[in-house]
Amino acid sequence: MTTDAPRRTGSRGGRSASGPRADRAVSITVNYVIVLGLTAVLVSGLLVGAAGYVQDQRTNVVREELTVVAEQLAAGIGDADRLARADAQSRSVRVGVTLPPRVAGESYRIEVTQLATPAGQPTRHELTLRSANTDVSVTLTVSTLVDIDEGSVDGGWVIVRLDPAGPSLVLSDGGPSGSLSLAAPTRGGTRI
Repeated sequence: MTTDAPRRTGSRGGRSASGPRADRAVSITVNYVIVLGLTAVLVSGLLVGAAGYVQDQRTNVVREELTVVAEQLAAGIGDADRLARADAQSRSVRVGVTLPPRVAGESYRIEVTQLATPAGQPTRHELTLRSANTDVSVTLTVSTLVDIDEGSVDGGWVIVRLDPAGPSLVLSDGGPSGSLSLAAPTRGGTRI
């Protein structure tokens, strides 16, 4: 089916007598802007998605590191508890626990809270380690035969010492040097 209609010349039929279409340059610019816009949307979506993923991973790392630190502190408290019970006359029990001052790049705080304990059972305490920035906390329950005073200390070098007035164990911040000062044991007020 062919028609014998005369062909028209002008802007509708592709090329005109004067050359290529004049609106072709506009379509290239519009295509370029659309491609840039889509690329920006895709990159933004990837960045937002990756940021959420990175934050979740950071939270998991902080939680895992705080769990390890809590177990190290519980071991130090257990050592101090055994030493305090081994020699009831000794009033100079001090155990230094070297903990990292920061976990995943942020500081943390250690809180000791006493739990209700049935009569005749070892006292139970919660050690709660809470990070400063991500607000992640880990709680570990420890049981001791010597009571532990409630309180809180910063993460890092921690000293678990026996307070003879209680008698109870006390957690305190260690010095910046990270060392304990030890004295020779005394018996009856005289040095041995």
